[in-house]
Parts: sequence; C-alpha cells; structure tokens
Amino acid sequence: MNYENVKDALKELVALNSPGTTFRIIDSEVKTGERKFEVKDLQESNYELLANVCDLLGMSDIYLNDEEE
Repeated sequence: MNYENVKDALKELVALNSPGTTFRIIDSEVKTGERKFEVKDLQESNYELLANVCDLLGMSDIYLNDEEE
C-alpha cells in the first residue's frame, strides 16, 4: 500500500510494531483467519513501509542502495 503522507505511514508502522498485533490472513479478498505476526512478516511489512516513507521524503536512494549491497 502506498501512503500519501509520512504521518499515515508512521501510524501504520507503530500499529504493526505494537505488542499483540495480529496478522489478517486474506485469500482472494476473503478473511481466512488470524495469527500472531512472525518476525519475517514484521520485517517485510516494516521494509515496505520504510521504503514508502523514503519515497515520500525524496530519499529513495536509502533503500535502493541497500538492495545493491
């Protein structure tokens, strides 16, 4: 999901990293269950959100350079 401002992206980061956060499992737009976030889920979500924040701030080189290393 692409956010239109940094505040909304940071709100999502805070929500994802709050203790007790659950992950909605959606298959073909139908909710099939919930489970606790695993570390890999959190890393993937955080990375996507942080890349979006970088884009909003005009600093895409931060994560683009990271992928090259």
